[in-house]
Order: sequence, then structure tokens, then C-alpha cells
Amino acid sequence: MESTKVTEADVDEAMVVGDSNRQSLRRDDPAVQALAAAVSVRRRLQGKEAVTDDELLAAHDQLHAKMPRRNGGSLEALAEALLGRGIVPAPGEYDGDWWLWWPKKGYGPCRDCRERRSLTRYSAKWGKSFRYLCARCRKQELADDSAYLNSLTGVTPEEGESAESLFSRRAAALIGKLSSQAVPERQAGPPDADQWGEYVDRLMEVLSPLDWAGWEVPDEYDSGWDAESGQMLSATLWRTNAALDVEYYPRENRLRFLPYEDVCGDFPVSSSALDEEVELTVTLRGDEAVTTVRRRAGAMGLLDATRVRVAEGADPEAAEALEAKSLLSLFGPAASYRNIPVAEVLKEAVQHPDLSTYLRWVVGMAGRNVHPDPVPDGAALGIAAWCWRNETAVETHHLSSDVLMARVDIAVTRAVLPHVCPYEGIDWGGIEQSLTDTDWELPNGRTISSLFGDGWPEVQSTVREQVRKWQRLDSEILGLDTTLRLMTIGGSTSYTCHWWGQGRWRAICEEIVRDAVEAGFSLPQPYDCRGPDALIDDLEHPDLQSDAVLDWLIDMPEATVSGPHGLRHHPVTQPLVREYDPWWVTPEGD
Repeated sequence: MESTKVTEADVDEAMVVGDSNRQSLRRDDPAVQALAAAVSVRRRLQGKEAVTDDELLAAHDQLHAKMPRRNGGSLEALAEALLGRGIVPAPGEYDGDWWLWWPKKGYGPCRDCRERRSLTRYSAKWGKSFRYLCARCRKQELADDSAYLNSLTGVTPEEGESAESLFSRRAAALIGKLSSQAVPERQAGPPDADQWGEYVDRLMEVLSPLDWAGWEVPDEYDSGWDAESGQMLSATLWRTNAALDVEYYPRENRLRFLPYEDVCGDFPVSSSALDEEVELTVTLRGDEAVTTVRRRAGAMGLLDATRVRVAEGADPEAAEALEAKSLLSLFGPAASYRNIPVAEVLKEAVQHPDLSTYLRWVVGMAGRNVHPDPVPDGAALGIAAWCWRNETAVETHHLSSDVLMARVDIAVTRAVLPHVCPYEGIDWGGIEQSLTDTDWELPNGRTISSLFGDGWPEVQSTVREQVRKWQRLDSEILGLDTTLRLMTIGGSTSYTCHWWGQGRWRAICEEIVRDAVEAGFSLPQPYDCRGPDALIDDLEHPDLQSDAVLDWLIDMPEATVSGPHGLRHHPVTQPLVREYDPWWVTPEGD
């Protein structure tokens, strides 16, 4: 890289990063010079100056060689820029560890179709190389793989067949074909490469609920083996500034979720998503393990946006650092989408007449402790709250009962969910069509338009106006990632803490039902005969329950002032909030 392109300001910024990491570095130190070169390239990219592929790659490689850690995010930013140009490392490059800083998801040319789209990285298994694919090409790849298995085994999926059943039939077919061949008995010892691949695939499968909820679930893991406990896979999962550790022991069918500790101080503005260890039993086959993880992760708040408050008495610097990092996480993707500095995007957003109120009230006040996480289900709740219930005529024409209003809110969330994707973004056109359809029905067959009567045209027009406003903000200012994060915050305030659709919904229902049973309250029919477990299972689909069941859940008719209570007043509906108390602002000697 030409040295003339590195300015004194670039070196100054590199020194600031070194100082923030408590490293004593000189201006002429090779690590500082490598970081300054990276800063220069990032600055010029943001300023839309010409940077060649070779120059970008050289800056990345130099920084990796001289300062692979504590580089202020420059290595990750350069990797993201390289991906955007279609430059992807081979599996063995950078000692095989490049996936640690190369984005799991990004935007650039798809390996197969070469179209510039949202991409996900898939690992090198079953003869495939590391590759970044768009959602469409990944779907085609899976279809091709399925067609190959159909041909190889002679077994095709039946309508409604579970994955476990299909696997069993295919396995039986393969065993039949191989029955005439002598198969040597497998010796006890470390797994071979194919076995490790199976374990990784299974772990990614059981962690799929977290992947959908915005956690960066890797496709490569640290591994270990010993004769007593067998195989072990481990990794740290990240989402925005929060993290948790996972350990998976296939032989023992154990999956552990552990609190994250920034032992090396590499991520000073980070927090643990858990306060204590949780262990689950997950089998090597079947859908039951995925359900187990989904329910437990939901109860721990991992499927909803993370909420973090600065610990009482912490240095004000901690609050400032957390807010700055959150703003960068929120508006950084928009800056990349627009190819302009983050400060410019933030200024434009704050001054925009259609966005400033939302930022001030929803993000700055009601959602102050909410991390800007990209959670599709949370975003669907945000759209239901701020494109349907608020800023429209829906409240003006409030329905006759809270039970009926709850049914419609659930119907709205269900209608929005299929149109929210972490990879393709929010399909605002599909949402508008769904929420303004005059023939749109509740499960009991009643049209929602008939519930509002003469007020339906006004509901239609105001909902349409809100949806189109956000569609413009998405395409013109924010981009799909920042819009998804803003909607997630909107679906994570106290306004929606009682709503169906959040990750903690089943856990909330479990505690409400359990408290009612312990208090000796009567369960609503028919669950006075079927029992509390059946009620909890069926409340996963509350819109299919009778008015009496929903009324019982919302207000608990037998409740007294001291409780227990239903959804409206039960404390379990309050979200889980973690504390941020960083070590780096603790005075020496304390």
C-alpha cells in the first residue's frame, strides 16, 4: 500500500485504538502503521474514494499479520468490504481461522447466481467449499441435495412426514443396499472428519431458533475429545453487543449455555446474555431437541431482543460507551447501505420528520434499554404495534372487548410474520396487502373489516399510510438491516410485553397457569378436566381458544389485589434485563 495515502490523522486514530486497549505503542510501531493503513482504507471507502481490490486485500492482510486482535473492528470492516466485492478466503487461509472475523452474514455477489444480495456463509462439508450464498441459491442447493438423496436411496418425502421419519426410512434404505458389504466395527476413539461434520450440522440444527432470532450461530467450532466424556464442540454466540458460550457433548446428549466472560478484554463494550449456566438434553436425531432448545431459549429471553441497563453506581463513561456502541450497531448497517458515514446517517434520521418522533419516543425512551438486535419476530411485533395499533385509526375505533382486541392483535402479528426475513428484509408491500385486505379473517371466520364496521375505510387508509411511510424510510434512508433493528426495538417495549409472538410467551403462560393452580384457582373449561399442561400447550395458539379461556388468561377472574394475576398485571410479563458493569471503568485498587 502506498504510504502517501496514510495521513497523520489516520495514525492518530490508530494510536487512539491502541490507547483504548491499554497497549503502549509508538507511532512508528508496525502494528500502528498497519492499523493506520486500515483506517485510511476505511476512510476512503466511506468517502467514496477509489480503492482497488488489491489495496483493500493488502490492508486486510497487513492488519491481520501485525494486529489481529484489539484493532477497533477494522479487521471485521475490511473483511466485510472484501465480501462486498466477492473476495472470499479459501478454507485454509489465515491459519483456517478467518471465519472468526469474516461476517457470517453480509451483502455482495452470491457465489452461484452472482447477483448482489444478502448472503450467508456456509461451511466446507460433504465436498462443498466455503461459500457465501443468497437465500434463493441456498434453497436451490438444499433442493439439489434432497434430489440427490432421493436418487441415492430411492426414498422420497411423503406429505406431512417429519424429518426424523424421513431420516429413518433413508437410513434403512442405505443399510439395505450395504447389507452385503462387510462393515468393520468402529473403534472407540476420536471421531473422523465425517462424524465431526455430522455433530456440527446437528448443533447448528438445534441452535436454529437462536439463529433466526439474530444470534450469529457459527458453522465452525472449537472441538475436543477425551475417552470419558467423548466429543465436545464449543463456541461463543454473539448478537449486537451481547454474548453467551455454548458447549455440546454429542455422546452424552448434553448442550450447555454458559455466561460469557471477556477474559482477555477484547470486547470492552460487551455483556453476557446469561447470568447462570443452563444445561439441556438434546438427542442426535429428531425434532424434539429443537423444540426443547426453542422453549428454554425463549424462557431465558434469548429469542427476544437483549435488554441491558448500566449497573447502578457505574462510571458515566460506561453509559456513554454503551450508548455509542448501540448507536453504531443500529445505524452502522444504514451507513453501509448508503455508503456514507454513520454520523451523516444519524443526523439525517434525527432530523427526518417521519422518523424523529419514533427515535425520540420509541428508541430513546420506551426502548431505552433494548439492544438494537435484528429479531424477525420482535420486528413483526414492532410493525403490529406501530403500523397497526399506534399512529392509525385502530384505537379511534377500539373494538368492544379486550378479548376481541387481543384476537385482532394476534391476527395482525400472524399476518406480518411471513413478510419479515433477516436476510431479505421486510416485505412492506406484502404487509400492506395483508393488513388492508377486506376479506382478511380471524380463525373463526369473522372478517376483521366487519369488526370495525363503518370505521374500516379509515383504518385501511391510516394503516396503509403508516406502512408506506416505513417502506420509504427503509428504501431511501435506513436499509433492511437498520429497519429490522428499529422495528425490533418497537416490538420490545412495555407496550407489547403482554403480547403473543414474543419468545418468552410460553414461559409467561407457564408461570401464570402455575401460580393460578398453586393458589387453588379454577382453570377455564375444558382445562378444569384436561389439566394445566394441556392448557399451557394450547396457549401457544391463543387465537384458537374460546373467549372464556382468553378472558381467564388476560384478567384471571378469581384474582384479588394481592394476586396471582393474569397477563394484564402479572410481573412475569416484565422483560428480563441484564446489567452492564464493565471492568475497564473500575478505579484501580477497588
